[in-house]
Amino acid sequence: MSIEQQLMDRMKEAMKEKRAQELSCIRMVKAAAMKEKVEPGFSGDTGDAFWLSVIAKYVKQQQKALDEYVSLNAGPTQVAELQFEIDYLSPFLPKKMSAEETARLVDEAIAATGADSAKLTGKVMGWIMKSHKDTVDASLVKQLIATKLGG
Repeated sequence: MSIEQQLMDRMKEAMKEKRAQELSCIRMVKAAAMKEKVEPGFSGDTGDAFWLSVIAKYVKQQQKALDEYVSLNAGPTQVAELQFEIDYLSPFLPKKMSAEETARLVDEAIAATGADSAKLTGKVMGWIMKSHKDTVDASLVKQLIATKLGG
């Protein structure tokens, strides 16, 4: 079953069972998808790759907001709402590599690209993100590259 169909089924169920928080989360993702569809350069493809992209962007946006709320000691209600949305949508996303797996991948990328200084961080980052974009945490990759290349 496609991701879009799963979301629609969950939305119907949430409506029937009056689960407002879940319904709101799905509606926000649908709104984000609609926004993507009207952007210039949209290819018209709304398959699973499209929905994964929309959900990943939305979760990333919510994670940033959550981090900011926590750092500002904001209200627990907003923090709980953001955490719910992140937890609810995360199962749709591909599983991320662990820190150890990411470190091995960075070592492999450094060896494959022949990088020997921080000036080549972009080359290593590009090599990794080209094939592992959805399965690695980009900020962790960047941090590991900087550590290993002395940047």
